[in-house]
Amino acid sequence: MQKLLIIFSFFFFFNATLDESNIDIELSTVDSTTFEISWSVNIQDYEELILEINNNGTIEKYQIPTSAGSIEMCCYADEVEVTILVIVTKSIEQDSKECLAVDCYDFIKETYFNTKKISFPTTTTTTSTTTTTTSTTTTTIPPVVIEEKVDFLNIEITNALITSIPLFDDIDLTDQEKNSMAVIVSTSIIVLFYIVLLLQEWFNKILSENNIRWFKSDKEFVKSSKLKNILKISFVLILTSFLVGYVEEGASISIDLENIAIFIAAFIGLASVTLFSEGTEGFIESKYLKQKVKIKWAPQAIFFAMVSTVSFIYFNMPIGFIFGFVASSYIISQRSSAKISPKFFSSISLSIAGFGFFYLTSTEFVLNSTVMTAIASLSYLMCLEGVLFKSLPGGGNELFESLNDSQGAYKILPLVSFLIGVWLFIRILIISPESEFANFQQDILGMGSFSITFAIMLLIYILGILILGFGVKVFSDDE
Repeated sequence: MQKLLIIFSFFFFFNATLDESNIDIELSTVDSTTFEISWSVNIQDYEELILEINNNGTIEKYQIPTSAGSIEMCCYADEVEVTILVIVTKSIEQDSKECLAVDCYDFIKETYFNTKKISFPTTTTTTSTTTTTTSTTTTTIPPVVIEEKVDFLNIEITNALITSIPLFDDIDLTDQEKNSMAVIVSTSIIVLFYIVLLLQEWFNKILSENNIRWFKSDKEFVKSSKLKNILKISFVLILTSFLVGYVEEGASISIDLENIAIFIAAFIGLASVTLFSEGTEGFIESKYLKQKVKIKWAPQAIFFAMVSTVSFIYFNMPIGFIFGFVASSYIISQRSSAKISPKFFSSISLSIAGFGFFYLTSTEFVLNSTVMTAIASLSYLMCLEGVLFKSLPGGGNELFESLNDSQGAYKILPLVSFLIGVWLFIRILIISPESEFANFQQDILGMGSFSITFAIMLLIYILGILILGFGVKVFSDDE
């Protein structure tokens, strides 16, 4: 009867299936408070093994690393119930009539379990009697708290943004075979998404070249202290990183290890992109071309991140308008042109940084840590997207600026740098089976009718950026 109650409760509350034949548990006492658990799981391709220990209404959960093994557990009293849960993900092919893609699958998680119990004596009583007195001695075992050791560099990261970014070993750069084309609807939506990122660069460029009454003028900016600019840039960097983690973690403000890890990954990614792009250009202008350089904060980075946050809350879709630049360089130049444009060096350094972070995802040092993998993945994604969208006309337009700023045969260098960035972007983020494009396409196909709503959201956002951008150009003075 007791076993039937266990099966009944698991079915209705945990949706799990009892499997005594494939999940074997053996319990044996070691001493009065310690017992040994031995287990063997004969289920292939499981996703996760979880050990649950229920003692006096307190449930402890542990992740089991192997399908067979043993461990001693301390310190317990009374009755202890031990349960092993096996989580398996199965794919079921959908009917082609219900799906627009070539192959469609539903992924269903199933849970199997087995449970055993063991009992401990709680007290030891000794009674001694003499002719005059009777003494009773009771020995009580003090509780021992087991401290769970947490390895921050290897916490479990389920963040959709991080896990969807392909690693170095997922992409064969020598394989020339292209993937099959996606359906027209999903491809068009992805193109709209990249147009959004392009227009964000265009809007950022307009703000850096125009003065409006809501922003400080040139003289006020030049007079502002370095400390004040650093504080502003740091504020944008921290708040944008927080919003990225906030959106991707389900719009739930909580301080846990995964949220902190996503915040750190976004922080390093944003800082790296700004450093290798704006930082490189400003350094060359200042140190080698002797021009006056100021670094301005980019409050629009917060705006783009907030759009993602609001869209997620109201539409349950993290559309990921991540802005990779939290500062923009402001150069007071008195030169006509340079032999080699500083923008070439910023573009090539951003491409090299992007490939460097991408290559790090193949090293054992990074792969052995989920946090390090998240940092490298998000950083290379931002770098490769940044180098393309900053260069294209309609975006940052820095390719033409770099060509005009270079002299003679050196004009070929900005073009070479641009082609390298385009190749890396297409080869890593577009045509690979595990690319951002492929994963995004599957997400869109899984939206069903909501994909049309998502496309309308993108179109409205594009229209909004265009209106704001042209409004700034009309109601401001050129710098």
